[in-house]
Amino acid sequence: MSKIAVLGASGNFGSAVSDKLEQQGNDVVRISRSHGVDVMSPEGLERGLDGVNIVVDALHIDALGAQKSIEFFTRAARNVVHAAQACGAGRIVCLSIAGAANPEVNHRYGYYQGKAAQENFYQEADIASTTVRSSQWFELIPVLVHRVTKGPLSIMPSMLMAPAAMSDVVRFTADVVTESRPARNEIVAIRGPQVDSAANFARRILAAKGSIDGLQPKAIREAPYLGRGIANGGLIPADAHVTTTTIDEWLGA
Repeated sequence: MSKIAVLGASGNFGSAVSDKLEQQGNDVVRISRSHGVDVMSPEGLERGLDGVNIVVDALHIDALGAQKSIEFFTRAARNVVHAAQACGAGRIVCLSIAGAANPEVNHRYGYYQGKAAQENFYQEADIASTTVRSSQWFELIPVLVHRVTKGPLSIMPSMLMAPAAMSDVVRFTADVVTESRPARNEIVAIRGPQVDSAANFARRILAAKGSIDGLQPKAIREAPYLGRGIANGGLIPADAHVTTTTIDEWLGA
């Protein structure tokens, strides 16, 4: 049994992966501000990681701007590495976003630039790490629809995607955490089984449920305002583990 710290454990993914790791018989330390530990406090984080073998970084920030995102993820990663080394933890597993490190994808999206900075810090750190690059999740499509809907019209970004069920990404990440991995920095990727536009996935949710998280847009259009990298499949990872849950199965569940 391993003692595993999950950072961002109060978020949707962090909470779910904490539950999964506990179900596998691990001793899980949930770390977030709501659990009394701020990752921006090096001393508090070091106390939180005491006795931990593996650290899972599932941190998130509600920021779209590049400066704030880069500053947050870089500072947090620096604190995590220092605290993990001080406490004798042997490995860090970081959840990231497929395509976020690609300049053709992230140049118009500051949050992705922050995730790219986070990935880079961990990969260059003097501690073993695994970066899990995940495609978007089905659960994020309604969130996106809320952001782009005004009245009866949703204007989705032109976005080719291969979304996965979050539960599949949780299982994959938990397995990565608990498996014996190479003593080096590595990158693995996961994506869903179907490739289509974000607009078409949103239309399928609307057709199946009659609404998208309470919204009932009369028309769903798309426009390439996030750039060609995202429009042309930059968010779909190559050489990735492909999950099996389709959107129809996710909707049925």
